[in-house]
Amino acid sequence: MRIEITRSSTHPVEYAVVLMARREGRWHTVRVFDNAHDPDEHHEHRYVGDEKQPPTVTRGPVNDAMQAAILACRDSWAAIVREWESTR
Repeated sequence: MRIEITRSSTHPVEYAVVLMARREGRWHTVRVFDNAHDPDEHHEHRYVGDEKQPPTVTRGPVNDAMQAAILACRDSWAAIVREWESTR
């Protein structure tokens, strides 16, 4: 398992938090959190196998959403990966 975090250094802040799992010798994206479309619009994309699903959308401050995404990956990674594995 690994968590990749990217964040811009200029405003408006753009970020992505990606949870990945290594299976069968390669890395697979399991969950993506980002604000790619609007600084205050936050997406959580689940993956079914290797297919990105439509997002769950929330709104709010960038720092709060990014922190929540990092904590979700850190604290719930095992459950998230198990859920993803059931879709493979």
